[in-house]
Amino acid sequence: MLYNQILVPIFLCRLLIISIFGLDVQKSVSDKNKKSCILTNTGRKKLEDALVQEYPEGKYNISEIARNAEIDRNVVGKILNKEGLKPIDCCKPVTFSKLNSLFSSGFNIDLEGDDFREADKKTKLHRPIQPEIPPSSFEISPNQAEEFKVALGKLNYSRQKQLFQSTIIAVKPVGTFLIHGKPDYGQRWLVNQLKYEIPYHSSAWQKSIHIKPHRKDIENIWRNLANELNTSNYPQAIVEELYQHWQKNTVILAIYNVSFLVENSLNIFMEELWQPLVNKINNTTELQRSHRLVLFLIDNKNSKSNLEKSLCLARSLEKNQPHITLVLPELELFSRDVIETWVGVHSQLLSQLWNSPEPIEQVMQNILEGDHNPISVLKDICQCFELDWEQDIAAKLAL
Repeated sequence: MLYNQILVPIFLCRLLIISIFGLDVQKSVSDKNKKSCILTNTGRKKLEDALVQEYPEGKYNISEIARNAEIDRNVVGKILNKEGLKPIDCCKPVTFSKLNSLFSSGFNIDLEGDDFREADKKTKLHRPIQPEIPPSSFEISPNQAEEFKVALGKLNYSRQKQLFQSTIIAVKPVGTFLIHGKPDYGQRWLVNQLKYEIPYHSSAWQKSIHIKPHRKDIENIWRNLANELNTSNYPQAIVEELYQHWQKNTVILAIYNVSFLVENSLNIFMEELWQPLVNKINNTTELQRSHRLVLFLIDNKNSKSNLEKSLCLARSLEKNQPHITLVLPELELFSRDVIETWVGVHSQLLSQLWNSPEPIEQVMQNILEGDHNPISVLKDICQCFELDWEQDIAAKLAL
């Protein structure tokens, strides 16, 4: 009895200690993740070296880096701009978890203790005062939002769309396309617009693969496709599964960041998977060829000249060789004329969605005088109508 009287309080005390310290540990980890941090000179040097290695041309795609790190673009923008690291006095604090994701997932480097310091809580950072685009005074309905997105899809890219439309009609059932341009020129947005020109796209089996700087070997592609198809990692097995899907539905593949693929990996993909799959489909009877097989290769670094070393590229239709990649026209800045024409064509819809004392033409004029980078223009237009490009548009793209 005396033994139990002594043992029970000791046991309860031990439980209490474990509980308190366990909660403290959890709270400590949570607090660390939420802690507002800023890079030290050591951390900046480490990140700068990683940038030079991954982007030797010196131009950085903020959206691409954010996707690789699986964090918001705005978070990356607090540290980087298109020219690289922002000056120290222009950098804004980010949480430890986001900073760690940028280092580990974005660039495959370790974030160590001397790479960052806790931000000064007493220092208040203010955004520079910029002229704002006045928003509309009411929230648009889901139907109006969908109508707006359809209209937005008709802004520019006419040269690429015309060539794609004529090709997808002429080649049956296979097409291979390269979409290329500078960072943030709307490559992914265009892919998802072109998808609607493909027969039976609404029921298509579709898969997008995003090549990351630290995962660019061919085994990663085999593994990615095999997991999706529930088969083995061997290209022959993947070919067979894709063929089975094609017999039932249109098949669309999109590979992003092909410039990250080492020369041999891209060759292996085309020779061991794509060409055998194309040959297998071309050997079927005409009655079986109503569905389409489409491959999009997406270059976000404007590195077509380097891709020519590992790809057979064509500027015109190769009807008898559908495995050869057709190069769509290089993506360009949105010209003033293109934006003005789009506003005029869709003036009725835009006026219906606009509810501000300031004329919509004046607001569009502000956009015309700004950055003509395609994604910047699309974002500014969305902002006018209470839509967020990243959340309402980009996050909902299928490919």
